[in-house]
Amino acid sequence: MKQLDIIIVSYNTAKYTKRAIQSIYTETKETSFNIVVVDNNSPDNSVEVIRNHFPDIQLIESKKNLGFAGGVNLGAKAVNSDYILLLNPDTVILDGAIDKLMNFAQKESNAGIWGGVTLNNDLSLNPNNARARISFKTLLFSATGLSKIFRSSCFFNHDNYGCWDRKSVRHVDVITGCFFLTKRSLWEELEGLDETFFMYAEEADYCIRAIKKGYQPIVTPDARIIHHGGVSEANFSGKMIKLLKGKSELINKHTKPWKQSLYKNLLLTHVINKYLSYTLLALVKKDKKTILSEWRTIFQQRHSWLKGYR
Repeated sequence: MKQLDIIIVSYNTAKYTKRAIQSIYTETKETSFNIVVVDNNSPDNSVEVIRNHFPDIQLIESKKNLGFAGGVNLGAKAVNSDYILLLNPDTVILDGAIDKLMNFAQKESNAGIWGGVTLNNDLSLNPNNARARISFKTLLFSATGLSKIFRSSCFFNHDNYGCWDRKSVRHVDVITGCFFLTKRSLWEELEGLDETFFMYAEEADYCIRAIKKGYQPIVTPDARIIHHGGVSEANFSGKMIKLLKGKSELINKHTKPWKQSLYKNLLLTHVINKYLSYTLLALVKKDKKTILSEWRTIFQQRHSWLKGYR
């Protein structure tokens, strides 16, 4: 039996998925692994590209788009190694990152969930590898813009651990699902990802549920990957609406009822402030009209995303 099952959910990302798989084979020398690609009924030629270039990997063709959580769960059921790695198709493995992450997991075996560091395509730091769970403080500072103004502060930008340079090992609340290693035993204990979350926040929900059982996600700076982010989402407003739905669903599931209205109003305040800011900017800068239109769409659909995915 292999040590590791690598689950990639593909949707309309043929060239990225191909590059991600190639990087796995190039950079992973110490870990025995299976690769399972779940294609979520892509309208492009993803299935053809994967099948032609990698005939030996397990390719599962879903007849409908199951979302990220549904796709991962489907892939995880097809294999049975001791560890599961969730890997986005828009990633590139660098410098033996999977081997390093597996070695780290065996040293920090009680964590249950492990992650590395994500970089942009130019190898600059992408700080979205980990974040804090939703709280009054993270929502307030996001809504007021203080997290952006003081992005290097761990107080004002606690959501992204602003003062952490990603050069040290750190326990975190949430590890991003683009490069997310977990024990198979914990996966089965938690019954995988909650498919209520169609896309975004499903890994946050998994981490929160794991923490409640005594586990503590942890990040190593030694395992590094490139992560592009959002390549399967064609427009900004579509991505943001799914992100906001995911956050609303986290609030539904993990926040006490008396706090839920307050937290959702802070989400809405964030959107209103963005909408108003770009309305003013568009008066003097014509190139801001496109992004203003996107924020208008997000605001107009507030009644939908504030409900969450339920």
